[in-house]
Amino acid sequence: MLLIALLITFTQLFVVYFLLFREARGRLQQEQINNLLRLRLEALERETTIVQQSIENTRILRHDLRHHYRMLYALLEEGDIKAAVEHIESQRAEIGKLRDSGPCILLSNDRK
Repeated sequence: MLLIALLITFTQLFVVYFLLFREARGRLQQEQINNLLRLRLEALERETTIVQQSIENTRILRHDLRHHYRMLYALLEEGDIKAAVEHIESQRAEIGKLRDSGPCILLSNDRK
């Protein structure tokens, strides 16, 4: 009788241990999933920031380009070809500086 009681007790302990182990493993897996989701969210936030900066930089560049076109149009309309050519050359030099400084120049918002 004592042997049966010990066997039942050990069986119950084994079941409790098994359930606790399964619960702990499930929590660990959920924690790993949560960590991966948090990392993905952080990456998406960084990507969103980069895209927003790119949109802002594109907006600034479009504004500047419209300004330069208007200036060239006005100079050419007045017949001041020399000033128009000088403006084009100065812009060509500025573009060369941007190209030589690397691709990250457009991500720095020095103009604000």
